[in-house]
Amino acid sequence: MHGMIRRTVFFALLGLFAFTTPRAQAQDVNAIAGEPFGVARMVIPFSRADFGDPIDSRGFSISDTEGRIFYPVFKPRRTLPLLQSLIGADTVTPPQDLEIYFLFRGSAPMQVTVETPTPHTFTVTPRQRRSGPHNNLTRQWWRSFNDVAREQSGANSHPPVLETYLTMMLSERLGLPLPPLTEKDMADRSALDPNQSLMLLLGTEKVHEAMLKSVMNNEMPRQQELGPVVPPIQFAPLAVPQPAADVVIEPMANYVPRECFYVRFGSLNNYLWLNKLMERNGGDLSRMISSRRVAFHINEVVQRQLALKQSALAEIFGEQVVQDVALIGRDTYMREGAAMGMLFHAKQSALLVNDIKKNRQEALREFKEQGAKLETIQLAGQDVSFLSTPDNTLRSFYVARGDFHLVTTSRWIAEQFILLEQTGNDLANSREFQYARQLMPVSRNDTVFAYLSSDFFRGLYSPQYRVELRRRLRSLIEMELQQMATAAATNEGYQDLSVDGLMAAGFLPANFGARADGSETIITGDSLGDSLRGSRGHFVPIPDMDIRGMSPQETADFNRLRQFHMTEWRQMNPILLGMNRFKLNDEGLERLAIDARVSPFERSNFSQFLSVLGPPIPTHIATSPQDVVAFQAVLNGQLSGGLTHYAVAVQDLPFPLNEFTNKGLLSTLRMIQSTPGYLTAWPKPGLIDNLPIIGPAARPDINGYNELPFGLWRREWNGFSTLSFYPEILSNVTPNLAIVEDKYPAQARIHVGDISNAQITPLANGLAQAMAKKGSLANAAFFNEVHNQFGVPKEQAKGFADQLLHLEFIDPLGGQFILKEEQNIGAHWVSTAWNEQGADYQANVMTWFRGLDARLNVDEHLIEMHAQLDMQNEKPAPGLKMPSFNLFDLGGAFGGSKKEAAQEDEPQTPPAEELPKPKPAGRQF
Repeated sequence: MHGMIRRTVFFALLGLFAFTTPRAQAQDVNAIAGEPFGVARMVIPFSRADFGDPIDSRGFSISDTEGRIFYPVFKPRRTLPLLQSLIGADTVTPPQDLEIYFLFRGSAPMQVTVETPTPHTFTVTPRQRRSGPHNNLTRQWWRSFNDVAREQSGANSHPPVLETYLTMMLSERLGLPLPPLTEKDMADRSALDPNQSLMLLLGTEKVHEAMLKSVMNNEMPRQQELGPVVPPIQFAPLAVPQPAADVVIEPMANYVPRECFYVRFGSLNNYLWLNKLMERNGGDLSRMISSRRVAFHINEVVQRQLALKQSALAEIFGEQVVQDVALIGRDTYMREGAAMGMLFHAKQSALLVNDIKKNRQEALREFKEQGAKLETIQLAGQDVSFLSTPDNTLRSFYVARGDFHLVTTSRWIAEQFILLEQTGNDLANSREFQYARQLMPVSRNDTVFAYLSSDFFRGLYSPQYRVELRRRLRSLIEMELQQMATAAATNEGYQDLSVDGLMAAGFLPANFGARADGSETIITGDSLGDSLRGSRGHFVPIPDMDIRGMSPQETADFNRLRQFHMTEWRQMNPILLGMNRFKLNDEGLERLAIDARVSPFERSNFSQFLSVLGPPIPTHIATSPQDVVAFQAVLNGQLSGGLTHYAVAVQDLPFPLNEFTNKGLLSTLRMIQSTPGYLTAWPKPGLIDNLPIIGPAARPDINGYNELPFGLWRREWNGFSTLSFYPEILSNVTPNLAIVEDKYPAQARIHVGDISNAQITPLANGLAQAMAKKGSLANAAFFNEVHNQFGVPKEQAKGFADQLLHLEFIDPLGGQFILKEEQNIGAHWVSTAWNEQGADYQANVMTWFRGLDARLNVDEHLIEMHAQLDMQNEKPAPGLKMPSFNLFDLGGAFGGSKKEAAQEDEPQTPPAEELPKPKPAGRQF
């Protein structure tokens, strides 16, 4: 009834609006000629065929027969969107009109075609320039251009390279002011500040954008005389406890430099299992959680660069040849070119050597035309096999010491591997590592054991890493800028596309290419590279780069970083992680038991994070058995005046999916109101009772209830204060809330039940699908923007976008992007998954996730996290299985039993007393 009344009122108001407001004309055009560009505005009506995906994917374009139009802006206009949202209309009326701004050259009439994607063709006759109208219309175009650029960069999952370049290039060339920086923009610009050292270390997108803006603003000085390399930061030493005298250290650790990260698998089978898991998720484990919009193909690049491939025989008989495997490295910058390698402990070295050499010969033949060569070089007095190409597509050092074999991309790692016997600078001789092995002993038989030493982190903050990270980032950004500048200049008809010509015309900044190390961009066909570092994605690893000196700016930046770490972050803390895999049934259900620790550690490094946490307490809130998701934490009272337990939970109850499909302003509130969940705190008063909407004036009734604004209910019961939008949930939950003893002290705990087949599953799957659809539309919109702004032919737009960002745009819905042409409809980018209506859509996480329990404990000397993750793998097939992930080839001449081969993918069965059966949704911690 209420919905009918709302709709009646809405359509009445809509009719009144339509009666009193004239509709825009189909060719509402205002064009004013000028130099260097004229400017125009027009409004085009949408046809019904344009509604939905064509609008949401911005499938718009504009062209003229003489190629005189540049830098268009498309702004869909909706009728009464605010009114529709406020009255809660079930559907929001699609945009009725498309407002278009564009620049043009010349003053003669133009034959213009706008595709929405329905084609609209008409003649535009520019008026002669008058300063006032032309300037006003230019300001409107510029304001709209920046509004749309900001909107699109917010919708994308990659750095806003295209939007940032166009905004700053056009501002400089046309003398237009840059839009004022928002608070977020200011924070993003600080990403290069020494205080944000972690951002540069992780190579975040904010750092990429900040550096791009610095280059475009000519904030990066021209090439300067290099001074000496400054000394490294003197971090405070770690107080490492004395490890036990009888602590067991695996032999592999004797062959790993302390500066390297260390990921040990303990056996070849464990390594193969992880590779299969990665392969099922496109080589990116993050795709297990969310649908990715882009693919980097890092695994293919690394396996090709190392010349290591896995064969069927390796999976069948590899355990007879290799007894231990580890991944080691100085960094994880896989996209640009990492310093990493594979370390093998052989059972039968002759067979392993034979197959490694076989793979290297095959790679040599495959890349012969690219200049591949295989040579023997001398490192630290020992022969080392070096397989390479001039652009570093192949870069593989192979060296052995006894039964330990190393294949690495880094000359430095290979050399240190040889010298460890003399220097004793290996992990096994490190007190820090010995203490780590006391905390996580070898006897755990971890499927994966990872150790990141304090020396590893100090290496990342060394002058060499800090300087080279910035230099290679600038190199990558200048490759992007040169590609975009060339496209923009070509579109505008410029003939001189040299770097000097592009700089003179304003398409590139004045200080472009003036790098401290004298390197420059090399273009060979469709590939881009660096004169010192190699091709994009295959840069020389940072430890192998010769940092001969530092510019004054680099020295000043590093000294500011030094000051920050001497005063704010004085120590580097080691991190260790152990993960074990257990079989739960014969249908492929497994459990991963994960332990992560930071120990020893400096509490002051984490003071901001720890400032609100209470002490670890051996109690928790026993939440409802119907809770499918529950998170709880102990806070120290900084916000509420006393130590308080908090828990927020979502129950496994039906959810009205239509509540979150509305795109109006109130959709978020409606979704929150409809979510079957609650928030509780103990003891009172806590933060809940101090909320502005509650306060001391809120008086409960005799049963502890009181109704609050926005449909929210609160109940006081048993010392708990609980909020929910469902009074029936309060009635069911509050009598069961209690503080119970726990075997393990912790400050934070989380429980997620099996959401793959629960009442709330449609909600979780629907939200994942909505996010995936949003990402799919954003990718298609980016291809359309490439065409509109750079004049790249539509059919080449995706390829241009892939090359620009050095990745592959993929459809998170699982479809394929195609350029679609229909009768009477202009060509536009679509996904093949858009017309499938989502009936069979299943989020990635639903295919494997079956439950999670985790806890976090922080005390004076330790940060510790423990988690149990239940996951569904494919049911093991009988007999032998072929590999699905290629990384190294051990095939050829192995011995072994088929019985062992058939069991290689089987995890161990957990002891019943240590790991209980999987918990149903809602089980308490």
